[in-house]
Amino acid sequence: MKARHFLPLCASIFATAFAQDSPPSYQENCSITPLAQPNKSNRVVDFFFDAAFIYWTARQDGLAYAIEGADFNLVNFDTQRGPIHEPDWAFEPGFKVGAGLKMEHDGWDVYANYTWLHSSASDSLTDPGNFLPTLQNGAFILFNIIPNPPAGGGFQSASETWKHHFNVIDLELGRDYYISQYLTLRPHFGFKGTWQEQDVRVRYSFVDTNQFRAHQHQDSWGIGIRTGLNACWFFIPSFGLYGDFAISGLWSGFNNSRKDDRIFPDQSTLNILDTHEVTHSVKPVIEFGLGLRYQLLYNDDDYRFLIQAGWEEQIWMDNNHLIDFAQYGEKGTLSLQGFTLKVRFDF
Repeated sequence: MKARHFLPLCASIFATAFAQDSPPSYQENCSITPLAQPNKSNRVVDFFFDAAFIYWTARQDGLAYAIEGADFNLVNFDTQRGPIHEPDWAFEPGFKVGAGLKMEHDGWDVYANYTWLHSSASDSLTDPGNFLPTLQNGAFILFNIIPNPPAGGGFQSASETWKHHFNVIDLELGRDYYISQYLTLRPHFGFKGTWQEQDVRVRYSFVDTNQFRAHQHQDSWGIGIRTGLNACWFFIPSFGLYGDFAISGLWSGFNNSRKDDRIFPDQSTLNILDTHEVTHSVKPVIEFGLGLRYQLLYNDDDYRFLIQAGWEEQIWMDNNHLIDFAQYGEKGTLSLQGFTLKVRFDF
């Protein structure tokens, strides 16, 4: 093509481009990425609500309380192999509730969600003379009995109970849209807040009926930035496979206390430890979700009913700040996982 033909063609293309107020796709389809939610034009904002039943198990690392298969008196030298004991973790019911509004401005939505779960676990064993307390509980106990060991030798039984109160609020700004004919994406960012309690009680009994008990309590809170992505692939109309991911960094505070007592055969008590610790640091939280979804749009696509069921997992890094004489610093991660059934209505 000669220069005298090429230059007028370029000028014409640039003139056409600058004359348009928006890309052609906006003019033809009103949106480059069409919204994946009901979109009523007669309101500035649209509301939606959801509720979920969760059946999760919460497990805290670093709570083993007894090592079975140990010869306390060091006279047999041929003890039988035994396990390390920790609380007998279980699934517990809980719930989530959320509400949000979709704005007219490009279909962005603001969403808030609250999660509640109370968990408990316990365990016990009786194995005279063939177990020891774990280091985090036993180091201080053994230090105190060495000067005055109980008559008759080692431990008779042990038990542990753990309780956990889990409360979380998520606040998101996101946009749910089609990236292709069958795939929707909802990137979001916002804030995450939490307040939690852990209570741990351990008791050891000696063969001479002397006892030791340790009571630990942890109050924690956190607030920070959260971001993630929700996706759904519709393999047939209205039915799809969804996947969620989010990551947070929380500025967290941990207020821990510990009290240890020695209980004598006459039930008199001697307090041998009473201390506390307060720490602050940034902690990461990772969340996953995978499951099946069904949605129904009705009344000329002005309203939507959605139901989904799936499996969720959460990892709260370095969440165990219980006072441990054998180890200082990171002692374990809190993990939660389980079944989630959710329903949602868009009005």
